[in-house]
Amino acid sequence: MQMPFAGRYINLDRSPARRDKLEQQLRALGIEHAYHRFCAIDGIPPGANAGAVTPREYGCFASHTTLLREGVHARMHLHVLEDDALLSADFMPVMSKLIGHGLLDKFDILFTDVFVPLDLYLINLYERVRRDNTRLDSVTGQEMLKDIAVFDLQNRVWACTSSYVVSQRSVARVSDLLGDALAAGPKVPIDLVLRHLVDSGALKAAVILPFLTSIDLSLDLDSTIRETDPNHLARSILRHMLCLRPNWTMIEEILRRHFPPTTRDRRHAAIGRILEFLVFGDLKRY
Repeated sequence: MQMPFAGRYINLDRSPARRDKLEQQLRALGIEHAYHRFCAIDGIPPGANAGAVTPREYGCFASHTTLLREGVHARMHLHVLEDDALLSADFMPVMSKLIGHGLLDKFDILFTDVFVPLDLYLINLYERVRRDNTRLDSVTGQEMLKDIAVFDLQNRVWACTSSYVVSQRSVARVSDLLGDALAAGPKVPIDLVLRHLVDSGALKAAVILPFLTSIDLSLDLDSTIRETDPNHLARSILRHMLCLRPNWTMIEEILRRHFPPTTRDRRHAAIGRILEFLVFGDLKRY
């Protein structure tokens, strides 16, 4: 397969199981030859300006920035993966088509999934787009892709750096912008820096819907970046459900363990029905 980009994945030396799991995915998709491991920076190196972020957040920021700086020499579009990413079987065909149609001429960065905030209007919008662009195969019961939507991320609430493609023409500029923020001592994690750069117009970024990648929920329960908590898990489940063919077995297990059903009196039942409309109905923003 002629690859439309060079691939890199970020992995800590102390996380060999994650490396193995991601490499198995790449082999199953037949694209392992296009991806190379980047040894993640673990914590804050001596003498570095840590700013206001945690050691884990600093290591993540520095890893992405250094990877992009080195990626300038590839002279290709660059796909960056973190080691908790899941790639759908549709990832390569869709990305090849989008890149072939010049989408990376319009955007500096193309995300293949993003963090989903607990915003009912945005969840309703994403869910409607997912529903409009997929169909259920009547024979297999599998969700199939009909079409793809591309959302400009400027002035939207989003975050994450688990999977994104940087245009060849933009790799150096993205690297320089992130490098400046890192050298000054980052005040927030890398994804929030990227969001600020997009909102300010310094970069243009978009996300594909339905998501072509997601996070591995089993690994998210044991994140190397943050502690597990119900709020984070709820957002992770929402995000995972917006990808093609989500892992329903894992979703139901997390719901059973962390979100047990409550006794539903009339008030609970009424609110539940309203929330169902707000997520799945014809919601309008006033």
